[in-house]
Amino acid sequence: MLVLRDPAAITTLLVALALPLPLPLCCTPLSRPSDPQPVKTYNVDLNSDPRQRWNEVLHDHRHYVPAILDMIRSFIPQDVLPLAEQIAEDIENLIPSPFAQEITGIANYWGMNVGDMILLNIIYDITAYCTSVVAQDGNRVIWHARNLDYESSDLLRNLTISVNFRHGNKTLYQAVTVAGYAGVLTGQRPHGFTVSVDQRGSKKHRLGPWWENELTAILYKSSSFVTFLIRQTLEETQRFSEAVLKMSTTVIHAPVYIIVGGASQGEGVVITRDRVAALDRFYLNPLQGRWYVLETNYDHWLPAPAFDSERRAVGHREMDKLGSENVNSTTLYQVLSTAPVLNNYTTYTTVMSASQPEVFNTQVRWPPL
Repeated sequence: MLVLRDPAAITTLLVALALPLPLPLCCTPLSRPSDPQPVKTYNVDLNSDPRQRWNEVLHDHRHYVPAILDMIRSFIPQDVLPLAEQIAEDIENLIPSPFAQEITGIANYWGMNVGDMILLNIIYDITAYCTSVVAQDGNRVIWHARNLDYESSDLLRNLTISVNFRHGNKTLYQAVTVAGYAGVLTGQRPHGFTVSVDQRGSKKHRLGPWWENELTAILYKSSSFVTFLIRQTLEETQRFSEAVLKMSTTVIHAPVYIIVGGASQGEGVVITRDRVAALDRFYLNPLQGRWYVLETNYDHWLPAPAFDSERRAVGHREMDKLGSENVNSTTLYQVLSTAPVLNNYTTYTTVMSASQPEVFNTQVRWPPL
């Protein structure tokens, strides 16, 4: 297999595939359209070969491969690389289907080492920090909105896509993800539930080092990447209660917040997860005045740290000013467009409602130059 660490190997591969040669990393063309910019939507056939089902996406984003590899190297400690290679050698036994096959297919199409592709999935699994809110409006309709914030934002903005995962002629679920990535950070099961993932703990207060996350993955062979669990739940469950149970009890690799909205009144929750199970489930309770729940990256029962307290405080302030009667797709988007909820790391904003699946909309957010 050709490995992208070798520039000559890159050239040989691209010539063999008759693909245009990418520019050097320093010159990789990162588009900067006006803010906001709608994402492109792709259809992925769940009945097709998992090694090939992402090919259209991969073809459209092939020029970003050198930048993706550079991002992996900037995030991942060198001492983790041998472990990734070891997992890659036994990927079919250590990573469940269809993710093992999809990761292998993506790596092969892009000419990447499978170990690097595993590391790419790990990066997204534990390093995205965000703001999510689930709210009930005056007509008892549940709404869900989220900002995804990420350090490598310019690259991620260019890789962000919307996907209709289809079974036969029907869209089974929708998701916002990143080209080359098998997991899901944001998704919707029409007429069932909506879901988003927020990192638990900020960059300065990471919960658990790399080795601990990876050790968990090895010790618990039934454990899951968080974002693989989200996609499996979207695919396998139909109702809010079933989804909450599955995402509360499945062993995962890293602590996280899973924010879920339903299709019926009162269905909304922030699940605070450790690796083994839920530590807390913070539900909507409109009868007691809790018509929305909002999560950034900190346990809701504790104060946010001083260096990032404004994001949570402003989010609550804007929701309280809005009021339940005024909640809709436009006003929630405006709340998430208020600084510092919207910031220079914000990659995209999604607004969705399981009971109104046609609302599902994602805009890539570009900061001023």
